[in-house]
Amino acid sequence: MNVDHHRDRCLVPELDQSKLRKVAFCVDVEIAGGPKYKDDLDLEEKKQKRKDKKLKERGEGEALKHPDVVAEEKDKEGVVAVAQENVGTGDDPDPEGTVLSDDRKENSHKKEKKKRSEAERKERKEKKRRKAEENGTIPIEITRDDDEASLGGTPPSAGVTSPPPKSSQDRPTVDPLRIYRRCCQLRESPILKRISDQLSAPAACSLAHPGVVTCLDLTGSRLQLADVLTLSDWLAIVPVKKLFLEDADLNDEKIRVLLAGLLAAKMPDIPKRRGPTQTQNGPINVEDIQQGNAIKKLVLKNNPKITAEGWKHIALFIYMCKSIIALDVSMISFPRDRSQASTDPKGAKEANAAHLMDVAEIMSKALAERLGGSSLQELVMGECSLPSSSIRKIIDGCVISGVQRLGLASNDMDQEGLEHALHYIRSGVCRGIDLGGNNLRAWYPRLCEGLSKSNPTWLLCLQDTGLTAEVLRTLFPILVSMPNIRFLDFSHNKGLFADPSSLCLIRKYVPLMKELKRLHLMGVDMKPADAIAVAEILPDCPQIAHINILDNPEISRVATTTADETQEEAAALYASLTLAAKLCKSLICVDVAVPAPAMGEVVKALAKQVVAYCLRNIESLNEVPELNAPPRQVEMPHILMHLVGQEDTYCKDSSDNHPPAPDADYIVGGTGIAKALSYCLSHKETDMRRVSVPASGASTPRSRTEQVEEPGKARAMSKNLLETARNTRTRIQHALIREARSGDDMSYRKFPSLPIYLRTTS
Repeated sequence: MNVDHHRDRCLVPELDQSKLRKVAFCVDVEIAGGPKYKDDLDLEEKKQKRKDKKLKERGEGEALKHPDVVAEEKDKEGVVAVAQENVGTGDDPDPEGTVLSDDRKENSHKKEKKKRSEAERKERKEKKRRKAEENGTIPIEITRDDDEASLGGTPPSAGVTSPPPKSSQDRPTVDPLRIYRRCCQLRESPILKRISDQLSAPAACSLAHPGVVTCLDLTGSRLQLADVLTLSDWLAIVPVKKLFLEDADLNDEKIRVLLAGLLAAKMPDIPKRRGPTQTQNGPINVEDIQQGNAIKKLVLKNNPKITAEGWKHIALFIYMCKSIIALDVSMISFPRDRSQASTDPKGAKEANAAHLMDVAEIMSKALAERLGGSSLQELVMGECSLPSSSIRKIIDGCVISGVQRLGLASNDMDQEGLEHALHYIRSGVCRGIDLGGNNLRAWYPRLCEGLSKSNPTWLLCLQDTGLTAEVLRTLFPILVSMPNIRFLDFSHNKGLFADPSSLCLIRKYVPLMKELKRLHLMGVDMKPADAIAVAEILPDCPQIAHINILDNPEISRVATTTADETQEEAAALYASLTLAAKLCKSLICVDVAVPAPAMGEVVKALAKQVVAYCLRNIESLNEVPELNAPPRQVEMPHILMHLVGQEDTYCKDSSDNHPPAPDADYIVGGTGIAKALSYCLSHKETDMRRVSVPASGASTPRSRTEQVEEPGKARAMSKNLLETARNTRTRIQHALIREARSGDDMSYRKFPSLPIYLRTTS
């Protein structure tokens, strides 16, 4: 009689659905009580009542001790002195009107006083509540009527008063922090400060869905089982969209409890409406929409204590959860039977292979038959020690369920494993694949054959895969022909820029990728001159938004060393990146080494200008563009105005009467700009020549999509650097005259080479 025939059930026989089942419950937060404010005036009223009671008892005691004296006072004055009570006399038998009995008089007085104090207390409490909501001391609770509510409801204004509810049970709380504290109280476990701090932040909850936590990051938290049980109770009640549990010391039992809580959570109920909702496919019931879960992204990375049992729990979660979009289970090895390895290595090897096959088979079935269909878009399984047979089964499940992005980094893939990855790429389901950390140098020709012009893949990660200039010659023409490439990662390929032809290929082909948005070149032995050459082509990339050149030793050395020559190189680098962000309106992020605090002010000011122009580009993307409106100008620091003058960019001080800059600023800034210009011009001749033909010997096809810029045409950055160099040379002339008149021969000798250098580079 208590069986729900419409409840979703797991049809994979190897998985036990009861392992992740959690009993539905609610937390009595309102009964437990939230923040209660004790009014000082209420305490004074209680003290006054207590004082009046004592005074009355004292008057009655005095009357019993001295009855004759009290009778005489009654006859003479008509009052009892101690108790201050009016009594009747012969002349005035009823001084207070109708004579009532003591009990009735006291009850009527108490009722009037109680009504008056109750009204005042409610008014004071309402004022304190409104003040607390304005200050953010307590969260604003929102109620939604069944007929008038909407999903996009906003909290009421703090200044608008609303009548208080009839009781605290009229509306349940949606404050995640109060619910978490009550869960800790019921479990008798400590309140974790890291969780409470995140839940108390104003941006913790979604504005569209009050009570839904946007993100909870518990990376590196060493969670005990008691804390995990409490967290599971909270997760079953409060919807969480993103949960990060990387390196959280999770084992099989902990992961089972957490996943059970995530499966029990539901999104807030959609307001009930009369009748079904009409869609293109016909009417649907609201109850069908409300059955989904809440979690969108779950990170379980680097929890090595998870064994085969834990992997089954993960597979069951993949099968049952309908809302999950991205799942990261990297750095969790597939289980191996260590007990048999010492006694019978050969038998242990066969048993381990069978065990791996079982886990891979279960994962494949869970992926292929999951209840959520194709809602899972990303699955990251890097460093999971996956053999080729397991890769094949997991990829089969991904192709059937429609997983668009798959991470297989650092799994020691061989040629067989690469063939399975190529099957995934050619399936038409793949939108992004991570093959980083696998040595693919010998199999790159096979990978290039798997990529085609009609392939919809837009993300390709090839970091630390043995990428060389010879491979780039074959790979780049194929990538240019693919219409959707948006993210390329060539990071950690050591020695990639040791061959000058790698830079030439990047400068030639990257501007031809019209949809490219992100380019990662971390740890590729890039030098400052190479970074300047790459920055020069960024304004020619129509969609580029993010470039990463971190972890390159030469660039890091230039950013941290305070020698004069090194500071000139740093000024050239940051000046080039500044102009790239200025000219490229789509560039919003440049990841580069930050100058050391001991570096010169000119270098640090140029580095800050890179950030300023990126922020300007972000703001311009969010604004509605106006017709023929000039781009918003960025304020230039005064230390740079000393060098380039007013002609370069905007400054608050419209006058150009800036005092002369120190000589060191002229040397560092002027020489740095000149070096950047010389690096850009040195590549002009290289761009005019065609890059060498591919290794196969076939000539590079001369299609319109593969043509570089017209020979002899200067790039926008070169023109801008030239104008800046001319302004700097004009400013240096004043410094030369000043040093010539001062008579300091050593200081004067530093300057004559600068105008000549600038003149030759110009």
